[in-house]
Amino acid sequence: MKFKAIKRSENPPFCASFADELNGLNNAHFHSFVQALPPASSGLPQGNAGRIVVAGLDRVEVRAETQEAAPPLVKYVVGVVDKSKGTIKFCQAPQILFKTIVKSRSQFKPSQLGAKSTLARNALGETFGTIKRKQAIKATERNKVKMDSLMDAEQVIKNAIDDTSALVPTLEDLKEEQEANRLIPPFNMAATSPADVYDLESIMSHSDYTSIDVSKLTQIKFKEDLQQELNSVFPSNWVLVQTVGCMGGKADITRLQQIMYILYMMKFLSFRDSALSKKKGSPMSDLPPQVAGSLIEMFTVEQLSRGRMQRVFPDRMKDKLKSYILAACLILDGFRIDMTMLGRDLGLTGPKMSTYCRELGCVTDAGKGADKDSRFAVLKTPLKFPVKSLVRR
Repeated sequence: MKFKAIKRSENPPFCASFADELNGLNNAHFHSFVQALPPASSGLPQGNAGRIVVAGLDRVEVRAETQEAAPPLVKYVVGVVDKSKGTIKFCQAPQILFKTIVKSRSQFKPSQLGAKSTLARNALGETFGTIKRKQAIKATERNKVKMDSLMDAEQVIKNAIDDTSALVPTLEDLKEEQEANRLIPPFNMAATSPADVYDLESIMSHSDYTSIDVSKLTQIKFKEDLQQELNSVFPSNWVLVQTVGCMGGKADITRLQQIMYILYMMKFLSFRDSALSKKKGSPMSDLPPQVAGSLIEMFTVEQLSRGRMQRVFPDRMKDKLKSYILAACLILDGFRIDMTMLGRDLGLTGPKMSTYCRELGCVTDAGKGADKDSRFAVLKTPLKFPVKSLVRR
């Protein structure tokens, strides 16, 4: 079969066929789309314009019957145009069937369709793409997050958090632990007056301070002699002021013994570890034996050194001893102490002294009048201790 092509025509004939019969050809509204002629000034040939016929319908009703082993009604051919001879040669082409997908009934979500489209593009890119394109596809695959692995990791992390959270102490537990670890004497948190906060017996026992002999002090009549005698133990202006105060008229022996116990605590604070192990010539011999034994028991620890156990006086125990000294001074001085004076006695700077006093539940204020150059710490109730930050700075 030979067809003669229209000369100077850019559009060879087109054939359209339907696999099934349309339900009424009158329902098919055909529209013609004609290519516009080029303007005369363009110099292009003004031949007949090619015409394309398109059928466009919003809805098509298809009626079909199943025919088994039936010969095909239509054969498809490929037309090869030979412009030099003005002929078209038709060759038989294999039939390719396309399955129509009704979009309104599609079960795929847009995201799934996009993912399938991406896979198809990647497959083409890996087969026919450039080196740069292949590298980009591989990089995308490497960076892709696998949801199954992510869900498994999420569950593992959640289980680890649940297990760890059970071991994390509550705020109340932390508060109780902080109060238990404070290096201060036992205290009554529910006290309504300063006199009920600390018990002097927990700092110095009655048997310890009553073992101190103060008969020599009661016989001294001049302040200079009294100061010399006290300085032979340990120089302390606070102890001197308190001792002079309790010796006016009839001496208060019990109070004097308690003040001397504080003086021995100050002297013990100046000892090194070597003073605890020396048997001869040790400064420990300047303390009454019972007082020395109690201080060693309360403020030193045993540790293994050079193959043997020995007593040491670590910094932590020194901090504890300072707090006990200040607590005893508060009790004996009407719960208001001169931080400036005691800071000089204990070798503490102003900020350090303020820290120790706040740890005891005191508030600080400036002196007035004759005491305007001093700062004082006052014990008040209800007790309020500083909250230690859990963040390491």
